[in-house]
Amino acid sequence: MTVQFRRAAPDDQTAIADIAKQALSMSLPADSLRAGHDLSEGLTLVATLGGAVVGFVDNFVTRDQAGGMRCELDLLAVRPWARGRGIGGNLVSKSVQAAREANAREIRALVRGENRAMQRLCSSQGFRRGPTRFELYVADAKPVARRRRQHEAHLIPVKTLAYSGIWLEGSLSQDAIDEARWIATAGGMSRIGAVIAVAEPASNLLRKNGFVKLGDYDWWTINLGNG
Repeated sequence: MTVQFRRAAPDDQTAIADIAKQALSMSLPADSLRAGHDLSEGLTLVATLGGAVVGFVDNFVTRDQAGGMRCELDLLAVRPWARGRGIGGNLVSKSVQAAREANAREIRALVRGENRAMQRLCSSQGFRRGPTRFELYVADAKPVARRRRQHEAHLIPVKTLAYSGIWLEGSLSQDAIDEARWIATAGGMSRIGAVIAVAEPASNLLRKNGFVKLGDYDWWTINLGNG
């Protein structure tokens, strides 16, 4: 049988949740995955074998501070028994193609430092690793009072198969964190996160606000030349 690849559809929710549990030990309740129109937006891809879904990659769109479109390569998983067929590499390659067709300026992946397999996969597919090692911090969204806030951070709403929330980029401050929390809770989102360079002083501010460090990561990026 030949492995085939296609855009994900709402009917794939149960299979995607099962693969995430098998391959990533991650709970993605099928009924809480993206609603139909979100899962069908064209950037989540699946691999099928004999008509059954055996792998997936979740990609989503963000905007940089200049308004440029970026594609974020997020979750990638293949059923254990279906590995060794090049499915992961093909899913990444087709993610790059989908990002290019969507006119994204770049596609990037935030990869944990010790995830050697994904690091090798990104390298083999033409991604370039940035020179700086980063730390990922996350916190649950918590209600704060609404007020006018002055800051220079870039607040990015994100919706993935695993969660919805706000990312903070750029110059972090208390006002930026508070605004992110207000936007997240007002929009029914569950999480806020920040990626900062290792040993950056902002880590103290994040910890003070209840953020937890998840680990050390690298950005892997392909410049697609659009825009």
